[in-house]
Amino acid sequence: MRAQPGLGLEGEAGFDGRADIVFFSVRRGARLRLDSLRLAEDVFAAIASSSGSGRAARVAEAVITRDGLERALSVRASYAGHLSPSMTFRVVTRVVDESRFKRTELRGAVERAIAASRPRWRLADPADLEVWVIEHRRARFASGLRLSGKWLRQHGPGRAAERHGALRPAAAAAMVRLAGSGPGRLLDPCCGSGTIASEAIAAGWEAWASDIDGEAVSAAAANVPKAVVRRADALNLPYRDGEFDAVVTNVPFGRQFQVAERAGWMRSLLGEAARVTCPGGRVVVLAPPPVPHRPTLAPAGSYPLRLLGVPTRIWLFDRE
Repeated sequence: MRAQPGLGLEGEAGFDGRADIVFFSVRRGARLRLDSLRLAEDVFAAIASSSGSGRAARVAEAVITRDGLERALSVRASYAGHLSPSMTFRVVTRVVDESRFKRTELRGAVERAIAASRPRWRLADPADLEVWVIEHRRARFASGLRLSGKWLRQHGPGRAAERHGALRPAAAAAMVRLAGSGPGRLLDPCCGSGTIASEAIAAGWEAWASDIDGEAVSAAAANVPKAVVRRADALNLPYRDGEFDAVVTNVPFGRQFQVAERAGWMRSLLGEAARVTCPGGRVVVLAPPPVPHRPTLAPAGSYPLRLLGVPTRIWLFDRE
């Protein structure tokens, strides 16, 4: 928000079953710098919105309007340049509740509505244009023309090495931002493929990363060559007391990570994080609740987060 003059929140946020949806207004004449929106995974130019129940065809009629589509195309052209009258398009739909109609039924109705409004367009996948229709609250729909590409989700052209279950860059960027403005030295002791270290460097931190898994260390070193990466156990870190200004990490959880006594494991991890963080520094942890209390770490807030529909939280602690 601070880096985007002319941008303001508008209305209530929503959730489409996979991702949080946030609506913004843009002052006339202002231009979004899409490459600086590191907390967003997709950005859309709004077409129209609709409230109320009804059949898929009625929803499609309400959210695909000629004027709204024209405005969205004008915004899209300001980023992509001239748009041809003969374009290819694809439609993505998400619904919270399929008891009224299926997501595929809505997609078909939207495709027909677009074809009626733009008879020279044709369906394709991949396509020149993507139109999304999202139910962000029950019986509340919004449509938009996608402005961003895969590069925004990846925060660049992609990583040299990828691992299953890697933290999404937007979530990592949020965690790094919560650690403070930097500059300083930031450690991720469960670094995985290095997403947090990459976001830390982008935010001006000196990034250090470690992991007990040698494969993860190799991936992080390939993905973030500017970071200091080494193999280490998060419960027995090879660093001095107070060596870092912040510790930021995505704690492994889920079926792929099982420990006999999770509460004890978390307590030990937080203890090590507190030890290597200097007084006045911050510890930021992404983990499902509960998170045990640790001496010298004062709770500074928590934020609910859904990753691929799974609820978890970002926990903030100030090092006393």
